Amino acid sequence: MRARKTNSDQITLGEGWRQFAFERPDLEYLGVIRRGIEIGALARDKDGAFLQVNGDMRQTLNTSRIQALLRSARSVVRPAPVARQPTTEQRAAVVVTVKPKRRVIVRD
Repeated sequence: MRARKTNSDQITLGEGWRQFAFERPDLEYLGVIRRGIEIGALARDKDGAFLQVNGDMRQTLNTSRIQALLRSARSVVRPAPVARQPTTEQRAAVVVTVKPKRRVIVRD
């Protein structure tokens, strides 16, 4: 049986890196990288080397492989939620809820 070679590396550009790392002045964060079951923030240091950052852990990545993945990377754009205004009929409809009160009678 032959082993199947798959490329499970994926880069998503955007602000998702904030889940995995803290902002650092010496790094430029690009997005999120997923390598198999590993996932973390994708960053580039001042020397141009690519890193996978998880908290304070930094792992150096293959530059040519990351550049190839960046060419096919997709950007995540999260649409703003649609604010729907109630119609005139919905605004005119008033819901009234009547709650019965308990009355306590005290006999002397």
